[in-house]
Amino acid sequence: MDLVEKIKKFYKLTEKELEASAHAFKPAAIPAKTYFMEEGKVAKQVGFIERGLFRSFFYDDNANDITTHFFQPGTVLISMKSFNNQVPARENIIALEDSKIYEINHEEMMELYERVPAWRQITKDVDEMKYNDLMNRSIQLQTLSAKERYELFCQNYPEIIKRVALRHIASYLGIDIATLSRIRKKL
Repeated sequence: MDLVEKIKKFYKLTEKELEASAHAFKPAAIPAKTYFMEEGKVAKQVGFIERGLFRSFFYDDNANDITTHFFQPGTVLISMKSFNNQVPARENIIALEDSKIYEINHEEMMELYERVPAWRQITKDVDEMKYNDLMNRSIQLQTLSAKERYELFCQNYPEIIKRVALRHIASYLGIDIATLSRIRKKL
């Protein structure tokens, strides 16, 4: 399981702790177009993506679909505020393709914290990484041109470009589809 390998690489868990961690996360197949999280519901699980691709989004006041994040293999799939605080989510998370994840529900995660105290640090590190990603994205939206944002996206996420509808990429970049088409033609 790739999750165990990632944990081994960055954290000094005993074999017993690694085994407890591996058993806590259950494999789940999520078909394309299936919601992992729906706006207004409380996030009951968090996942680690082994295969597939997910997108988080919300609807603005004009019912426009606004993409906020893409989740790819090797990353944590979470509606962070909803899961951590057990409050209704403000976003949706949907599988863009058939996916395989390892998931754990909130109650089991609380039990894992007791059995393997290092998980408190692991989740703190994941939260910090997600927060830093969000801050960087916010700064990019405010300081970079549409062309610069697209070029950076292509550089950082070359696989996503091939697998995601352009309207979702445009939405993520904070530009309309016509602007994205013009940028792509010039490159």
